[in-house]
Amino acid sequence: MPFQFLTNKVARPQRFSRILSLVLFSSILLISSGNGFSAPKADPKETQGKSFKFPQDHFFHKGYRVEWCYFIGILDTEEGKELGYELSFFRAYLGPKVALYPVHFAISDLEDEKHKISQTIERELGGVAGQDKSNLWSGDYRMEVTGPADFRISAFPRTDSGFGLELELSTKSKNILTHGKNGKSLKSRKNPKFFSHYYSIPRLETKGSLYLEGKEYHVKSGTSWMDHEWSSPEGTEAAFDLSSKDISWDWICIQMEDGSDIMAFNFKNRSGDIETFGTFRSPEGKVISLENENDLKFVPEDKTWKSDLTGNSYKLRWKLISERFNLNISPRFEEQEFDARSSTGLIYWEGAVKVGGDIEGKSVKGKGYLELKPFR
Repeated sequence: MPFQFLTNKVARPQRFSRILSLVLFSSILLISSGNGFSAPKADPKETQGKSFKFPQDHFFHKGYRVEWCYFIGILDTEEGKELGYELSFFRAYLGPKVALYPVHFAISDLEDEKHKISQTIERELGGVAGQDKSNLWSGDYRMEVTGPADFRISAFPRTDSGFGLELELSTKSKNILTHGKNGKSLKSRKNPKFFSHYYSIPRLETKGSLYLEGKEYHVKSGTSWMDHEWSSPEGTEAAFDLSSKDISWDWICIQMEDGSDIMAFNFKNRSGDIETFGTFRSPEGKVISLENENDLKFVPEDKTWKSDLTGNSYKLRWKLISERFNLNISPRFEEQEFDARSSTGLIYWEGAVKVGGDIEGKSVKGKGYLELKPFR
């Protein structure tokens, strides 16, 4: 049964939601130009590589303009459906004290090729959104931290009856995967001030239920992946905005059947610069950071898919190549675009993919999620 505290709040007028969305869009644009609203000041020690502390670092951090916490999974259900999901929590600031908490939520029916989304944006004022020592929430969406690598997540948008999820996620803390050097993930070798604090938690054992078109689906098997990233500390040269209209990226997380975990991304600007970074963890647990210029190639094939909804075009078939692996990536189905103009102002493609190729000369298969954020 859904958490009761998610179902007993009064819905806000749609006009108020649109006003909040417009305010957030304006703040993002101002921030990216360096003249925008300020977050509370960050601890100077936080602007360098750091040792993470869990579960404390699962929550949002003081003094950063951009932060998000993100869950995805591809799950088999008792009812025979294979479902993918995304649940992403964001935070941005309206002035130094008022925080806004957008959320993106989606479920993909991988058999019937249906993709359903929901989103919100709530203010921290009045307790509608925020965080405490155990929870992070925004309206009808919640993340509860129950251990160093243990979570309970729920989404029951009141505007979409019969659509939601309630999942328990758990793994050993040794499976937490930090990126870059001590969690300091470079976004540009040319401009090393552009970085984020970044870690992932692959292979989260997943239990619970998903709700789609009024039907409950009970999780039989499958794992989830959690990503957490924060950047742009106030008052430093590193104060840039990953949501800027002049920045674009391609990102993927992969869980291979042999036990390997892979994260990779391209970081791009309007000048045409593309820089690629990634992390590879072997089945034995050896972590290899792929940060040098020729360590990794993440390149699309020529074929594109155009969205009828937004008119955006995306390249959905990719190759991921390093000296250790050569992988081919393709979408489970094409229509997995997320139109988030009513919450964060972004339009992007986020969906389940299948992966095949070889690692260390051995044939492998895997599953993953691909995110493509074009220029605005």
